[in-house]
Amino acid sequence: LWGPPGSGKTTLARVVAQSTRSHFVHFSAVLSGIKEIRAVIEEAREQLNHHGKRTILFVDEIHRFNKAQQDAFLHHVESGLLTLIGATTENPSFEVIAALLSRCRVVTLKALSEEELRIILCQALADEARGLGRHRLTLDDAAADHLIRASGGDARTVLNNLEMASFLTLAHQGPTDDGT
Repeated sequence: LWGPPGSGKTTLARVVAQSTRSHFVHFSAVLSGIKEIRAVIEEAREQLNHHGKRTILFVDEIHRFNKAQQDAFLHHVESGLLTLIGATTENPSFEVIAALLSRCRVVTLKALSEEELRIILCQALADEARGLGRHRLTLDDAAADHLIRASGGDARTVLNNLEMASFLTLAHQGPTDDGT
């Protein structure tokens, strides 16, 4: 998955894993090395042998892996033990080794549109379980436009900025009757 920050790469990988009922391993190329790769491969074998579950390995920032680290996945992707989903903000043609790239399909994601970001803002304001819905906040069009422009098409940025604005608003208002 190749796209700018906040375009949904991680979310898309989780949706694929959930819809296929696969074991999902989130792996950071920034924080991990060969030792961790071996542990993931062993875990994938156990999942397949003991639970009959395939493993989807999501490698965030795959472009940060060196050639040897990328080579460590190759045999296991070829054998079907691992389904590899890599996420990168860099062109995979230059950052992922050819042997691994030839076994993958590159999906290009774009920055989110203003309309998509507006929908995300509305959902975050309405969602009582995972969003800000329990606070009954509203956002006028000018404020929404500002948050959207400042995000640069990045859903994570627009949500973080909404969260900060809501905290500042709630702190200014003081506690409500229900203590929130």
